[in-house]
Amino acid sequence: MDGNEFKSRFLPYTNLIYKISFAITKDREDAEDVVQEVYEKLWKSRQSLSEVENDESFIVIMARNMALDRYRYKAKRQTSPLNNIVEVNHEVTHDIIEHKEALSNVEKLLSTLPQTQQLAIRLRHFSDMSILQIADTMEITQENVRQLLSRARRTIKDKMEKIYEN
Repeated sequence: MDGNEFKSRFLPYTNLIYKISFAITKDREDAEDVVQEVYEKLWKSRQSLSEVENDESFIVIMARNMALDRYRYKAKRQTSPLNNIVEVNHEVTHDIIEHKEALSNVEKLLSTLPQTQQLAIRLRHFSDMSILQIADTMEITQENVRQLLSRARRTIKDKMEKIYEN
């Protein structure tokens, strides 16, 4: 496979790779690194890519796995799971503080969900992926995706209600 064939076959998936990576890593630079790593791995294995039947599924799985690896590696090294939350400036208005607290609560609640529910929520709501795309990414049925999303939303809703009752 030459460079032009490689570009025409795989470059159209750049945004999809980025969305999947960002949904998992929650970090722009990490997501960009994953995109680069996916393309490097594809290029190195370009001679065997003719055996791939479905480019999109192959790339989605590769991106998911590489992003999960990066996320797990960084999670072990970070001292706080909320490092991606922007620090509150002392001059910020009361409404913005409340909004950040709500986001922080949601992030904390997301982290308590089973990993499959977390991933489904992030792909659906942060990466705007369809149920079908999520099913392909996670290698599960569309019905299972719907169940994961439903359970995750219900759990978050119930826990948020408890937080705001107090």
